[in-house]
Amino acid sequence: MTTIRINIKELYRLAFNKLRTAGYPEKVAAEVADVLVHADSRGVHSHGVIRVEHYCHRLEKGGMKANASFSIDKIAPSVAILDGDDGMGHSAMIAATKEAMALAKDNALGFVSVKNTSHCGALSYFAEMAAEQGLISIAMTQTDTCVAPYGGAERFWGTNPIAFGFPVKDSDPVIIDMATSATAFGKLLHAKETGSDIALGLAIDKDGVETTDPHAATTLLPFGQHKGSGLALAIDALTGMLVGGNFSNHIVRMYDDYDKMRKLASLIIVIDPAKFGGHSFAGMMAQMVMELHQVKPAPGFDKVMAPNEPQVAYLADCENYGVPISESIHQYLTRP
Repeated sequence: MTTIRINIKELYRLAFNKLRTAGYPEKVAAEVADVLVHADSRGVHSHGVIRVEHYCHRLEKGGMKANASFSIDKIAPSVAILDGDDGMGHSAMIAATKEAMALAKDNALGFVSVKNTSHCGALSYFAEMAAEQGLISIAMTQTDTCVAPYGGAERFWGTNPIAFGFPVKDSDPVIIDMATSATAFGKLLHAKETGSDIALGLAIDKDGVETTDPHAATTLLPFGQHKGSGLALAIDALTGMLVGGNFSNHIVRMYDDYDKMRKLASLIIVIDPAKFGGHSFAGMMAQMVMELHQVKPAPGFDKVMAPNEPQVAYLADCENYGVPISESIHQYLTRP
């Protein structure tokens, strides 16, 4: 599959225009395009503009509201529930993160559950939002099932990702963003799109046998065997079940039932480290990163890196040379 490089601003414009043409309001299209390009420009192509076609198709079929009206119910000084009104998950999570940051600045902690929403994209985007304000964050979301539980040969969990964000003095934040599966399902889609194999240990076929063929793969495996499986359970409980939503196989599938609202749930927790004493949390994080860099690298590694450093380097490359995307995706984005 041919890959081409697109200027970051141009990629944003193409995604924005496609979403606007599909019927999304200007504000929503701008927010979604920004989250998608954030992912692509950091090497997370599974959550980038490859998703635009899906969002447009779901809106066309009636499984998404273009003009959703969010509402926020504050149930405690530090806790709120945002109802996404079956709109775009990216916009709902942006609104929830802003609310959580405001609560954290007032009360040290902001805990905002999001219900009645859809796929929200790369969680690192929301972690970065908080880190830019000197705040710590934990974000998580549920997805439809495509992961076998530990010891199982059929799907039961979603990839159920979780992210952590930490501000670092005079540097880029430390951001940890990971699926609880051995790989993100979007990376399986990306492998199909680019015609590449996947590594062994990431997925199984219809018979429960591990495979490297993304076209034969039907179900992903959890990372760390029972560890990823247990964490996926916890995330379903803290998102969907906490607000009376769905879980596991009860969740409407992303690439099916396009006329149904997905009713997904997410959670963003923000902490203001300034409320925990007179020390500089961001300064201590800078010291930690510096000392991490001083660790002797293992054979095959040039140095030990902090989480998010590879993504920051990828972004710098994209700023200089453009974002690599497949030619087929570019053709879709530029098609009238």
